[in-house]
Amino acid sequence: MKKDVKEVLDKISSGNYNPEEETIAKLWLHQLHQNDEAGLSEQEIQEVSDQMWLSLEPNKKQPQLNKYRKLVVYMAAAASLALIIGVGLYFNQPPPLSKSIQAKAFANDIPAGSNKAYLTLANGKKLALTNSANGTLAEEAGIKITKTADGQLVYTIADQGEKGIAGYNSIETPRGGQYQLNLPDGTKIWINSASSLKYPASFASLKERRVELSGEAYFEVAKDKTHPFIVKSGRQEIQVLGTHFDVNAYPDEQLIKTTLLEGSVKLNKQVVLKPGEQSSLTGEKFTVKAVNVNDAVDWKNGEFVFTNESLTSILKKVSRWYDVEIKYVRTPANMPTFTGSVSRSENISGVLKMLEETSNVRFSIEGKQVSVITK
Repeated sequence: MKKDVKEVLDKISSGNYNPEEETIAKLWLHQLHQNDEAGLSEQEIQEVSDQMWLSLEPNKKQPQLNKYRKLVVYMAAAASLALIIGVGLYFNQPPPLSKSIQAKAFANDIPAGSNKAYLTLANGKKLALTNSANGTLAEEAGIKITKTADGQLVYTIADQGEKGIAGYNSIETPRGGQYQLNLPDGTKIWINSASSLKYPASFASLKERRVELSGEAYFEVAKDKTHPFIVKSGRQEIQVLGTHFDVNAYPDEQLIKTTLLEGSVKLNKQVVLKPGEQSSLTGEKFTVKAVNVNDAVDWKNGEFVFTNESLTSILKKVSRWYDVEIKYVRTPANMPTFTGSVSRSENISGVLKMLEETSNVRFSIEGKQVSVITK
């Protein structure tokens, strides 16, 4: 999507522009505020930004381009400011705040979440995996439980001869935490923040592999036709033989969402999903639709990905991952939606700035509370 800079700016100034050129101009402005190589002062950048945003507002007199000359020079020097829309968020909203105002609002920054979890053994002993040394943590009914350096809890068969009932373990991630669990049958489970999973330490003496989930987890289930894998999450039960899927079943969400990436699953013995489909359970009713599965597993891949997603939905994810409380100072009648992506490894300010620069929403951080102000 390449466009001549001067051509686009001329059209914006005259008011004779199409939606594509409007989007390009806004993306250029976003990039201008993100770069320190423009050779312009912060005041000059803000003046140029304000002038162009004024041009983009309907039913207002269009200003002349004389204040755009430095901007045109910068755009030309940047050469490849035919920006790809996927590099960040974009939205039809007012200009971003100045850097000085943002710096004050985000002075108390908060780092991203990390590998944190608590393991409760069958005997009731609770271990903080974050503080536990790497290596073997325990042995139960012939199963060795090991913690690795890269945030994995691994169950392996240590004694083939011992097949007693191992009892249930549970793993819980706090807000701001995540963890990966590898079960002795070869099943891998990635657990998102503020979630818990209850499971047998060994499936050796059981007819089925049954686990219970609260929150969100991504499953890669090892195939075993004689021992179906069951995931119980609230009022939903998923039966699989071997497949890859994501379950979002947070208690504070209205829907239980199941997204299938590979294989086949049956929900409550009535609904069968195919790869690329997502079910939503409201009450006792299922609805199924085709989705971009990458959006559902963005958290596992280390990203926040938004596709026409509401601000309230986004901030719930932010709240869990950064362990903050969200406080709405003013809430609009029509909540804005966003499309774009940002890394989950960013400090919270990185996510909030992206939202600010593409909407009329403003944030400030005080301790573990994020205040949201919308016009």
